[in-house]
Amino acid sequence: MSQRIAICSGKGGVGKTFTSISIALALSDLGRDVLLVDADLGLANAQLMLGISPELTIADYVEGNKTLLEVTNKVDDRLKLIPGASGDASLANLPLGALSNLYEEITSTFHDSYIVFDLAAGISNQNMHLLKLCDQRLVLFVDEPASIADSYGVLKLLHLSDKLDHTYLVPNQVKNAESGKKFYERMNHLCLSFLGKPVGFAGAINEDQAVKASIRQRTPINTSFPDSKAWYNVRTIATRIANGVGDTVLNEDHEH
Repeated sequence: MSQRIAICSGKGGVGKTFTSISIALALSDLGRDVLLVDADLGLANAQLMLGISPELTIADYVEGNKTLLEVTNKVDDRLKLIPGASGDASLANLPLGALSNLYEEITSTFHDSYIVFDLAAGISNQNMHLLKLCDQRLVLFVDEPASIADSYGVLKLLHLSDKLDHTYLVPNQVKNAESGKKFYERMNHLCLSFLGKPVGFAGAINEDQAVKASIRQRTPINTSFPDSKAWYNVRTIATRIANGVGDTVLNEDHEH
């Protein structure tokens, strides 16, 4: 049975695509079949970070020129990528009905895989629609006022749609595990105070120069810096996902 996991952020530039790619790679390393969907439909760049140059993108499928399998790229034995298009406004503003059909086609075609959707930043109708469709939601944010405010905006909209359950925070670029947990607790306190509901904790990712280096080199961090703190953090999050996101593992912090 597939797990559909959306990874989002309220604000751009907080490491969302890197995290999406790395979680997909980590799940693959754990022996799961994984599909990574670059769902930043108008400004895609997952393929750049993976160091591949696909000839076809999701736009070729949406426009009816190719099948879904034809636009799917093999990254390794267990990981596949459906690349997004870049600079295509029509895709970025895809009607929600068409977006639902696309989601259903992807999830039915890859029904035995973990499917990781790397969403665009922000709270567009398209983004929120995909977030609500997925089984699990990871919200990435950093310790900056704009990122905190925008991430809270995402959480508030999910709450209004009764989709805050199975939603988990991922503090990024933290100094250490303790500061990451405290950062999560601050955001969770906001949710408890203003929304009346807690939000889950998936784990934090350390600030790590290996991340920037792997992005510059266009090589995944698991191969370029396999001993880095950030890769260890990502593997921890992926292991929790593989062991059953939405059950006790990621909900253990709700009582705090």
